[in-house]
Amino acid sequence: MNHSKLKNFVLPLLLVAGLLSGMILSPVTMTKAEEKTKLSVTARVGSKKVNKKTINMKKGSSRKIKLSVVPKQSGIKKTYKSSKKDIVSVSRTETLKAKKTGTAKITVTVSGKNIRKMKVWFKVKATRQSDADKKTGTSVTITVKGQSFQAVFYNNKTANALLKQMPMTLNMKELNGNEKYHFFDTEFPTNEKSPGKISAGDIMLYGSDCLVAFYKSHSTSYQYTPVGKIEDASSFAKAVGNGNVTIKFTVK
Repeated sequence: MNHSKLKNFVLPLLLVAGLLSGMILSPVTMTKAEEKTKLSVTARVGSKKVNKKTINMKKGSSRKIKLSVVPKQSGIKKTYKSSKKDIVSVSRTETLKAKKTGTAKITVTVSGKNIRKMKVWFKVKATRQSDADKKTGTSVTITVKGQSFQAVFYNNKTANALLKQMPMTLNMKELNGNEKYHFFDTEFPTNEKSPGKISAGDIMLYGSDCLVAFYKSHSTSYQYTPVGKIEDASSFAKAVGNGNVTIKFTVK
């Protein structure tokens, strides 16, 4: 075979093979944005999903934000911002507080290493308490280990007598894995009932001198005088834990 013709035939083949080899072996490069994990972020207040929605709160009340992130990631940073802090504030402990009537937009930003920054938002409309709300009870702030929870003390003689003792800080003991209790040196008016079932968040008076805050629901055969109700019972349960705890009660 003519060597010059062989050379002309082989060289193009080698060139094509080289190109194909480069296409196959060259790694696929990704942008920094493509390398980061995209998350699904859901905000809830209570049990309701609030993404891009408006929720109502009474002036003076507080609610807890619960954020769920899928897939779960370590090192996530969450920041909260209110468009009108004088109407609705939001703390680092993920607590909303309605300060005065109006509407505020709450923006939640989730960020972290190798994570695409995600933002979700919802609005909070703060309204005045009606006369019916005021008759229902009195707003009380309950503080546990630096965390604040809102409760309503009912409009009855027992609750009113306890309200007069506030602010009060009580060393409350653990009992039965479902309650914290404190015995006073004084007695209070009673109107005992047999509830049959206790709900998490119930505040009751046992006898005439023992204040009980329940953090788990259960059946009971005992009699109590109803005193009030803690709004975010599940978060309260996590805060008090399973041992003795100091709890502060303050009238708003």
